[in-house]
Amino acid sequence: MRRTSKRSALIAATGALGLALVPGVSAHATAVGTAAPTATQAAPKPKPPTESAKGAAAKVARDAVYVGIVTNGLGGQCLDGDTNTIPGNGAKVQLWDCNGQSQQRWYWYPVAGAPTGWYTIKNGLGGQCLDGDRNTMPNDGTRVQLWACNGWQNQQWRWDGQHLRNALYGQCMDADRNTIPSDGTRVQLWACNGWSNQQWTFSS
Repeated sequence: MRRTSKRSALIAATGALGLALVPGVSAHATAVGTAAPTATQAAPKPKPPTESAKGAAAKVARDAVYVGIVTNGLGGQCLDGDTNTIPGNGAKVQLWDCNGQSQQRWYWYPVAGAPTGWYTIKNGLGGQCLDGDRNTMPNDGTRVQLWACNGWQNQQWRWDGQHLRNALYGQCMDADRNTIPSDGTRVQLWACNGWSNQQWTFSS
């Protein structure tokens, strides 16, 4: 995560899927689920973004086919880049109460030469790529982080409408069930099991 007049039907179909189509770019068809109700819990307020992070964010939208938020199927929280560590390599990816800020917006780019459904996914604040930590793959609990985009397989993700599967070892993006619905919940890679904490919803 189509013709009647070609473009009008494409836009209509894309809207029905809840995807944000960037003008002038063709869409890939993907199905999306329904987000669970958002859970809230008091947590420390994140630091404001740095000027360098803001500058990177201004460039991130180029060539993206989808732009929007990603919510977890168990707690309904948003996939979030940690403003305290963006734009450093290894910046934390976590779950946080949805707030509409740029660190919770994700820009999806088709992987060149790959079949439909494979993407690199950039964070809207620092422009870094969603990345699985190569040092600990394929262990369950491998950290999902932000890293400078490099085109490697650990930064490529297969979207089937519910799950995000990493290209390197095929593990699923997973939110730590032990701490959901707390803000700051760890996002990690885990053997795919079909549980709701591995289900994600994309919406514009």
